[in-house]
Amino acid sequence: MKYVFHPEALTEYAEGVKYYTEQRVEVAQAFVDAIEDAIYRIREAPTRYAVIDEDVRRC
Repeated sequence: MKYVFHPEALTEYAEGVKYYTEQRVEVAQAFVDAIEDAIYRIREAPTRYAVIDEDVRRC
C-alpha cells in the first residue's frame, strides 16, 4: 500500500521532530516511534479509519 503525507502534515511532522529534539532526544524518538506505529497500523488495516474525503482517510 502506498501512503503519502500531505505537504503541510510533512512540514508539521518535521517541525515537531526538530522541536522535540531540542527538548530531549528521547522525546523526539518517542514522537517518531508514535508516527511510525500509526503508519504501520494504517497499512495493516486502512479501512479501520474514517473516510474524510472520497479516497482519503484520517488516523
